[in-house]
Amino acid sequence: MEARTIKSAASASCLASLAALLTILPLSFPYPLIPYLKFDLAEIPVFLAFLLLGPEAGIFSSVVYWFILLLVGSFTPLGPTMKFAAVFSTLIGLWAGFKIRPSPRMGLILGSVLGCVIRVMVMSVLNYLVLLYILPGFLELAATSISAFLSLEISDNLAALTMSMIFTAIFNMLHIPLSILPAYLVVKSLTRVGADEFWYVKLARAASKQAPQRS
Repeated sequence: MEARTIKSAASASCLASLAALLTILPLSFPYPLIPYLKFDLAEIPVFLAFLLLGPEAGIFSSVVYWFILLLVGSFTPLGPTMKFAAVFSTLIGLWAGFKIRPSPRMGLILGSVLGCVIRVMVMSVLNYLVLLYILPGFLELAATSISAFLSLEISDNLAALTMSMIFTAIFNMLHIPLSILPAYLVVKSLTRVGADEFWYVKLARAASKQAPQRS
């Protein structure tokens, strides 16, 4: 059991390192409404760790990813910490979905929804603090970008904050399928070839055995 735990931790760390590498590489693209927010592929390996190795490994991978970003990421420590909060909150929701609905497919769907809700809530609080107290210059930048993109006038700071919070929440919602769906497709392909040692594949195999057989 100990050897399996060490192997799982090592695999999760490798996936976290891959996530950090994807963060550094120029593979991201800006969110048109608020360009300092960027869609990237870096979260995919962390969700792979969750689905392949189990929830604990996914959480561990997110922590390792955070530590690596603190060393090599931009806007340290704020940027890496915001990214960690987004990924970690999504993982908590995903884990809760599987706890509520052990069925792999329904667990993944419910977990993705819960992950989205928790992520939006957590990141809304953090972004409120950042935009008002930590980096208020970003509020002006976001308001200017939204105003130009939508061709509307944002009259005061309250309107700027409200619009920024709304469109940041939408950004976080859109990042959920971008991150979880590719990870699921990878795991789904492993299910087809019978890679029974992986966590999600074990769930799928167990569910198929428990399903009533048609005569």
